[in-house]
Amino acid sequence: MGCELNLLSVICGAFAVGGTITSLYTDCWQINSKGSVMLSIRCRGLWRECVWDKFVKIWTCDIFSSYLNPHPASIVVTRSLMITSSIASVAAFLCLLLGFRHFHYCRDAMRRRQLQRLTAALYFLVGVSSTGAIIRYCVYVYYIHQYEVSLKIPGFPSFEYGYSLWMAVGATLGALSSAIISTYESCCKKIKNKEGTKEGPSQAKQTISTYV
Repeated sequence: MGCELNLLSVICGAFAVGGTITSLYTDCWQINSKGSVMLSIRCRGLWRECVWDKFVKIWTCDIFSSYLNPHPASIVVTRSLMITSSIASVAAFLCLLLGFRHFHYCRDAMRRRQLQRLTAALYFLVGVSSTGAIIRYCVYVYYIHQYEVSLKIPGFPSFEYGYSLWMAVGATLGALSSAIISTYESCCKKIKNKEGTKEGPSQAKQTISTYV
């Protein structure tokens, strides 16, 4: 059971790293809503805006003029939190691999337990920061969408949640799952080991008494 949990933690951790970094650098946190005119597919990311023209079959992207220009607070907060999540997820995955049971780098049980605790803390940080970024961005897109719909302009491109945001949601769930498994392995197994050491002397006394 311990080997399966360890492997599941590595899988969830790898998915969290890949999903967090991919969602940060892909350009589809928003996409045309189904109610808008679908002559082209228009996506908005955290760093640029891209358009796929269905007639010309060309994918073009416009990078924001400057990252130092004033941007909506929601975009700035989402960027900062997702960058923090990406860095923390890479560090957490490295600690997870170093503390992996079948990885020969760390054979000391105490050091492996410390790495598991550090992994759990970092993945909890990834989960919390990514959750904050997702909630902040979802609220921003919701109010923008409601405002654009209220204008009732024919052909006006209204946006809804894109695949990059849902990728971030999946990565957040993977990070939290890996954090919970790492916490279980570092804390619950320590309690079991303590119970085993307490039972050891009592069993030895029973065997001595039987021989006497």
